[in-house]
Amino acid sequence: MKTLITIRDTIKDFVSKYEKIVMPVIKFITTILVLASYNSIMGYSEQMGSPAVIFIVSLICAFLPVQLIVLVLGLVGLAHMYTVSLEIGILYIVMFVLMYLLYLRFAPKYGWIIVITPFLYMLNLHYMLPIVISIFVGPVGIVPVIFGIMFYYFAIHVSDLVDLLLTASEDNTIQGFSYVLNGMIQDKAMLLTIFVFILVIAVTYIIYRQSFEYSWMIAIGTGAVLSIILFLVGGIVLEADINILNIFLGTVGGTMLAVVAQFFKGILDYTRTEEVQFEDDEFYYYVKAVPKIRVSEQKVKVQKINEKKRTS
Repeated sequence: MKTLITIRDTIKDFVSKYEKIVMPVIKFITTILVLASYNSIMGYSEQMGSPAVIFIVSLICAFLPVQLIVLVLGLVGLAHMYTVSLEIGILYIVMFVLMYLLYLRFAPKYGWIIVITPFLYMLNLHYMLPIVISIFVGPVGIVPVIFGIMFYYFAIHVSDLVDLLLTASEDNTIQGFSYVLNGMIQDKAMLLTIFVFILVIAVTYIIYRQSFEYSWMIAIGTGAVLSIILFLVGGIVLEADINILNIFLGTVGGTMLAVVAQFFKGILDYTRTEEVQFEDDEFYYYVKAVPKIRVSEQKVKVQKINEKKRTS
């Protein structure tokens, strides 16, 4: 444990010291991965999907705040959707504006959740999101993850629309706006995912914030079990199209990532718990303090001794 804590503190110190270099690199790599996933889901615009454009956009986003990165990526998505049809582009704009007015305007720093959700869907790792969000963000992460889910399924139904248009005859008229909107409303997998994510984030966060010992372990374990059970039961009841193996692997991956995240936030040493009580004119206070496990730095004092030259 001492070695792991030393490695953790070294990484945290390195990131803190070289933050101006590390953060742009992380943003650059993340943007490339997200844009690559966009091409897989909705690669309708050849210009936006070219490697040169992806590189330039990623390089620009590396030096932008999160809220502007979300805006840039939203414009890239608009270019893809407008290539399909004007009405699909308008529907995409309406969703994006609602997202901005309802959430990003007031809590822009959590926009990364919206950006990363479609990417995790492409890797079948989206089931790890609710547990990780519970530890990193809390209930405020519910809204952006819902928007991320909606944008992914919007892209999926647009893809179905494109396939349908390619096979439809000239006599059949298809209204893309109604097709995509009705498909999302009737998509049982999307509705089930939103419901399960909301419930798991809420329950995990409530347990996580409790003061009893090892509450974070119990919260993560409860969230993982609850997520698996709800998806399995909901999939059977709603007859939704879900993959049991992906649910299990994604939830296990989310559990492991949440444990790592908690380790970097700090592990508590319950053997040195202290309880303090004091009062003022109006209240009586009970305080429970649990220190974090840290590796104590050994202060080594080096004294330099200069040997005096002997005089003959």
